[in-house]
Amino acid sequence: MKLKKILFITVIIVSLFSTLYISYNINLNNLPSNILNIFLYKYNKKIDIKFDLLSLVVKKYKVNNDYFIKNNKKVVDNEELNTVLYNTNLPIVYIYNTHTNEEYSYQKNDLYNITPTVLTASFILKSELESLGIESIVETNNVTDIINEKEMPYSSSYKISRELLENKKLEYPSLMYFVDLHRDSVKRSITTTTINDKVYAKTMFLLGLENENYKENKHELEILNNYLDKNYKGLSRGIYEKKGSGVNGVYNQDFSKNTMLIEVGGQENTIDEVANSIKVIALMLKNYISSNNMTNFD
Repeated sequence: MKLKKILFITVIIVSLFSTLYISYNINLNNLPSNILNIFLYKYNKKIDIKFDLLSLVVKKYKVNNDYFIKNNKKVVDNEELNTVLYNTNLPIVYIYNTHTNEEYSYQKNDLYNITPTVLTASFILKSELESLGIESIVETNNVTDIINEKEMPYSSSYKISRELLENKKLEYPSLMYFVDLHRDSVKRSITTTTINDKVYAKTMFLLGLENENYKENKHELEILNNYLDKNYKGLSRGIYEKKGSGVNGVYNQDFSKNTMLIEVGGQENTIDEVANSIKVIALMLKNYISSNNMTNFD
């Protein structure tokens, strides 16, 4: 009986030390992206982080409690959480252009021999997001140039942008939202609207139905589209679903449910009209990102 008691105590002690070891040796790459974002900010990309195992068991993830601990330092409130998510040098939004050379009207810029493109729109979006406290990265590699250099067909554009997307995610693990900006090729009357005496380039979300998880993407796009319909009625042309021969059908949306392809205006829209819409898109993304922060984990 005494031996059984000793064995029982031994098992308890071993289990306790095993739990402590596991708590100090969680691989950051296996953590949910929002938690990872906080760790990268708070602990300078080190991996010797103690994670309270009990909080995992009881599924308590809120950061305003004692669940994230290192050297007795704690993330204690939502104000600090917002600092982590929005006011650090960690980028969380990746902006890219699968069709980099898509152009807008240059009637207001022809004196300077400047032709605005979707890449121009991407940098405007980056600036607007920064004004809202959200860090982002714009992809500067030109997809069209790459496929021309490799003598690949234009239909390979999404293959190249996928490679750029994956590489950027490896370089910046904090990235969580992926925005592929395009412009449409239809007449101005379809791509232009006026709201409160301001002229906007209309937006449209493109959804590939050949991604087996497209319903997840569709759900997220519906949230974004509903925001526009509620706050800027007439700006969005809705969600355009595509599949079948002659189209990509996936548009890299299998990479993440937060991969979104947004058409902004058409070839007859001015960059001023596009910029008006980009400001709204930035607000839309801010609202969307805020609704997905860690305080909603329960």
